[in-house]
Amino acid sequence: MVEPEFDPDPLLVAVRRLGTTLDRFDETVARALGVHRSDLRAMHLLEHGPVTAGALASHLELTTGSVTALIGRLVTGGLVTRTVDEADRRVVRVELRPEAWQRLAAVYGPAGQRVTELSAALSAVRRRQVTGALHAVADELDGLLDERDAPDSTSRASHAGDLSSRGRRCRDG
Repeated sequence: MVEPEFDPDPLLVAVRRLGTTLDRFDETVARALGVHRSDLRAMHLLEHGPVTAGALASHLELTTGSVTALIGRLVTGGLVTRTVDEADRRVVRVELRPEAWQRLAAVYGPAGQRVTELSAALSAVRRRQVTGALHAVADELDGLLDERDAPDSTSRASHAGDLSSRGRRCRDG
């Protein structure tokens, strides 16, 4: 049997390449920081400010036990602080420590500088086009994931603005 010829869209090829490169980069960063990949994903979320343990569990799609262990590793590693909410003692808030910011900056700084230089070399119009295309691809993939997880089509709308909606809130807010 002859397989049909597949000629993927160039944008799809570029997005897959970017995803593979980012995956390799994050694996290298996690090793450099001495953390697990899920720990690094949590640290990325915490870059936007303190988050509850429940929100971390939801966003990272982890059980409460797994997120408790993750937070414990990050606390032990001196990367986050864990505090109990004054108003509701059942709520635990997690925040990056200054040392974590420094360590993240040391490993991500050079990459950020290169992307910033690449971006600066683009015209304002081209930068908006590239940025828009990347966000559109991310939104489409998020939509597919939301559809996969939603028991029916009305559930997808209920996730709008929810931290668990796979990073959209982090990008927008």
